[in-house]
Amino acid sequence: MTRAFVFPGQGSQVVGMGRAVYQASRRAREIFDEADRILGYRLSAICFEGPAERLDDTAVAQPAVLTTSVAILEALAEASAVPHRISDGSEPRGVAALPADVVPAFVAGHSLGEYTALVAAGVLTFGEALRLVAERGRLAAAGGAQGAMAAVLGLSAAAVERVIDATVPAGAAVVANDNGPAQVTIAGDEASLTKVSAALTAAGARKVVPLRISAPFHFPAMGRIGPELAAFMRGLTWRDPVVPIVANVSAEPHLSGLIQETLVRHLTQRVEWLRSVRYMAERGASTFVELGAGEVVNGLVKRIADVKLINIQDPISIGGALRALRQGAPA
Repeated sequence: MTRAFVFPGQGSQVVGMGRAVYQASRRAREIFDEADRILGYRLSAICFEGPAERLDDTAVAQPAVLTTSVAILEALAEASAVPHRISDGSEPRGVAALPADVVPAFVAGHSLGEYTALVAAGVLTFGEALRLVAERGRLAAAGGAQGAMAAVLGLSAAAVERVIDATVPAGAAVVANDNGPAQVTIAGDEASLTKVSAALTAAGARKVVPLRISAPFHFPAMGRIGPELAAFMRGLTWRDPVVPIVANVSAEPHLSGLIQETLVRHLTQRVEWLRSVRYMAERGASTFVELGAGEVVNGLVKRIADVKLINIQDPISIGGALRALRQGAPA
């Protein structure tokens, strides 16, 4: 059984996320407690108790989604490995902490989830990635693009692009995520998105749904925060990935020396999720394991590839996932 671990992005947040693993897993508690210390406010309380309006704010949602997925991964490692040994803190983290019969062949994250994939593959520590995501959210709120995003159901990316091109000036709205054969996310300024949404409905879209997001990512105007984000990234320690990370912008594994540059492009370029899933499936990934709140990403995967889907979001699903993963051969 060859596995891919996938991580959700912004929009997957929901009040109560991570609470069960926090209560059941020492390593998950360590992650949430570290997040609270680094951020200087109780992110854990917002994740567990809300209010939803605070959790949906970009500056909070991005650290919350990252923290929850990493906590679930650490809870999986705790449940699957030998009993914990007290150490100086240098013990393996991410997928490196998993036994060989659970380690994935690929990791990938949807949009913001790419930052979780960097932690899972050991490129950044959780603390480094959390500071980076918090800075990304702060920059986006303070000086990034203004606008909105919406999910479009029932049309391909090419069809959506044709409608956009015929409806608004170039760059006013774009396809931000190619999520599947008939599911696309668009981004743009508020007025343009309203016009495009109406035109897409007239063109046969089954549904156009506004997303719970306070800034449009993967949108050209978001590039204005690129230089500041790049400067912040230069102050972090970057390591080679222990497993391939399939990048959103290329749908191929990240190249170690170009990860920072690619993350800057990630602000403005499309998430190629359709191509990313196909890349992993065509190279033998027959089981996709989503770690995070809900089943958003695997909901997309099932429309792209004929693979087995496993979702991990609480202690009960961790136990079931381990049994299912260990029934197959090592990745």
